[in-house]
Amino acid sequence: MGTIEEFIAFVSTGLAKAGERLQELIGGGLEAAPALVLGLGVIAALPVLILAGFVLRRVAPAGDLTSRYVGPLPEQIVAPDTDKKGPSEAYCEAYIFVESDGGSGTGTGGFQFTTGSMMVRIGREEDNEIRLTHPTVHRYHALISRSYEDGYEIADLSDVRGNGVLINGVKVSHHRLFDGDVISLGAARLRFAVEG
Repeated sequence: MGTIEEFIAFVSTGLAKAGERLQELIGGGLEAAPALVLGLGVIAALPVLILAGFVLRRVAPAGDLTSRYVGPLPEQIVAPDTDKKGPSEAYCEAYIFVESDGGSGTGTGGFQFTTGSMMVRIGREEDNEIRLTHPTVHRYHALISRSYEDGYEIADLSDVRGNGVLINGVKVSHHRLFDGDVISLGAARLRFAVEG
């Protein structure tokens, strides 16, 4: 075999012979046990069909998946234990001030929610947006997120046996934040503030 044309001819001849042999086997099998041959054909084709479905699902446009918000309007939202009504704080700039990192008692800065930021992680690890080094703070202790429907919310990411998250002295697992709330994570203390 010296040229590409000869190689292509060799391969196409081999494929043609294999196809003929396969056709003979299937034909003979259909005569002897048609249900078995059809069952094996389905089993052989199933993985290909599943793979094609996954590929087509990712390639095909998803259409309009937008869901409508049917919750309260921003001016109807009421803070718990108050008569305060007004637009959701999520439309305003918010700040998280570290009042005490649990150590010497002084604050170490904080975080400002800007227009594009939607969440902030708090904990001991270096990849958290707010890093607190006190040993009573978990590696990933809490997450504060912003949604335009629910405002700012904090979620406890620590273990159930851990120190948890306290908002104004009350232990919570998930809680909406309001201006002036004090957040305690272990020995560390933060304050949430909304500008506006």
